[in-house]
Amino acid sequence: MAIEADMIAPTDIARLHLGHFTMPEDTATPGARVVVDAFLIRHPRGVLLFDTGIGSHPDADARYQPVRRTLEEALGEHGLAVGDVDIVANSHLHVDHGGGNHRFARVPIFAQRVEHESAQRDDYTAPEQVADFPGATFELLDGEAEVLPGVTVVPTPGHVPGHQSLVVETKRGRVVLAGQAMKSASDFATAHYSGQLDRRGEPHGPYPDWISVLDRFDPWRVLFAHDLAVWERPDSPARVPSTDIIAPPHR
Repeated sequence: MAIEADMIAPTDIARLHLGHFTMPEDTATPGARVVVDAFLIRHPRGVLLFDTGIGSHPDADARYQPVRRTLEEALGEHGLAVGDVDIVANSHLHVDHGGGNHRFARVPIFAQRVEHESAQRDDYTAPEQVADFPGATFELLDGEAEVLPGVTVVPTPGHVPGHQSLVVETKRGRVVLAGQAMKSASDFATAHYSGQLDRRGEPHGPYPDWISVLDRFDPWRVLFAHDLAVWERPDSPARVPSTDIIAPPHR
């Protein structure tokens, strides 16, 4: 639990738009453009970046046709440079989430140990950009951990076994940065409702175990890497207009 001096305002969390990719023809949504966003946290103890954007690899580029936006441009909108980032945390180490990791040599990068081990395999794209680069300084976790006062890493496996999300204490309640724990806010809402039904002893659909873990933190807002929509708890006393909470994505 963060002490009051360390608790940040919701406006200290900013969405960074880092580009998009196109879903291939052999997928369920061919031609769809999928946003790729990271998140910036201005904390009294340092600047934290959650995910680092889209890396480059010939096979991935050919299949997904990424359109990249540089970290310099995204951070510059908030008056920051790459060198101002003190801490990095990755939701996971796929090339569209950790592709800029190599820009942060000697900066602590928090990831789950199982995810870092997975990133060394051949089926993970561009390990030399996301996990195995000169000066890589990984802080490997084996579960839940507080990486800054009031900023807690919570494992949210599913997309990959080592996926993690951030729970951030703010002066208006807790915000979850969920990465790709779910593809969309609506998918999260469906799973969250299934968890509520389960706890009431009613018939329910499937949902991941970590839904109940996040509920322990009682978040009022959840944001995602691949969806501009936002989940908010309908009865939250902390609800305020979105423009008062978090910087809008680049347009």
